[in-house]
Amino acid sequence: MTEEQSRISEPFSVEINASVALKLAQIGQKHYPGTSSGPLYGFDDQEERILNISHIINFPNQHTSGDDVFNTKSSNAKFQADFQTKLNDSKIGVKLLGWFMTATKGKQNRQTVVESMLRLQKKMIEEQKSTLPVIFVIYDPSKSTDSLLSLQVLKLSDAFVKTWNSEARFAARNLIDNRLTYRNIFEEVPSKIRNSNLTDLKIQELDVNSEYGNELELTSNYLKITTQTSEQLIDAIDNFNHNLGNFNYFQRSLSRELTKINQWKLRAKQEHLDHLKTDPTAEEPELDWKEHYKLPQVPSKYEHVVSGGLLSSLCNNVSTTGSVEHAKTTGIQKSLNL
Repeated sequence: MTEEQSRISEPFSVEINASVALKLAQIGQKHYPGTSSGPLYGFDDQEERILNISHIINFPNQHTSGDDVFNTKSSNAKFQADFQTKLNDSKIGVKLLGWFMTATKGKQNRQTVVESMLRLQKKMIEEQKSTLPVIFVIYDPSKSTDSLLSLQVLKLSDAFVKTWNSEARFAARNLIDNRLTYRNIFEEVPSKIRNSNLTDLKIQELDVNSEYGNELELTSNYLKITTQTSEQLIDAIDNFNHNLGNFNYFQRSLSRELTKINQWKLRAKQEHLDHLKTDPTAEEPELDWKEHYKLPQVPSKYEHVVSGGLLSSLCNNVSTTGSVEHAKTTGIQKSLNL
């Protein structure tokens, strides 16, 4: 393990320019209740272990659901490379730090996201000798209806990276040894928003509605996001059950092969006992079942872990949204003396 790889797991923090937070809110509002994603650019301080996010831009031709919203197709890769070139040509020496997504929390549990972060991490270590992890920012625009800035900075957990880099990878025993489950694929990173004088001036220009009392207002946004989340939940359940079916098939195949091996050993042992009756000096042969049988390959639990994380987050989103709407309807019912 190189020095850079060993320092990746050390604590670090993230600073987000206020202009980036405002642009995230703008992108989220534009695509809500759909999702949008794009690259993060900024600066890194290797000594102080601080990442500063200074620029973002969303990928063009975004889809509203599924893995297509964040993918590794060549057009997206070229788009983010061209944008970084423009920034560098403008004497802004930023680097690619990771990606963002505007969606309800938990939607980052996608194989496309995980594998893109791993590839970028490897590239940064090899080419830039970076000791800071790749980050992923997720902004939840649905919370803006409650006047909240729901912004979370994540990195791949040390348990996940250790499992990925190990020889056994996602074998069941290796997951247990590294304490990796669908709950800890990602780790949250401490972050803060840095304001600037220009941003202060921009905020002062905003027309803030001073009227209050709309906390109990029912909106169609929650219905849209709940409907979309429910559809994605059905797809996630189907994918989870498909992976579970593969494991069940492996267990049945393994059980059949082990039964055959045990029967073969018993027959070989009985044949040796029968042979001893005619030749008491006969030596017992070595029973190497591997020459006659081959056990089925143990399936990787990688897809199962990621799909489990997505399934868990979608269930939490449906539960949380339902609780909020239930509280609103209860408040309205009481206010109307129904």
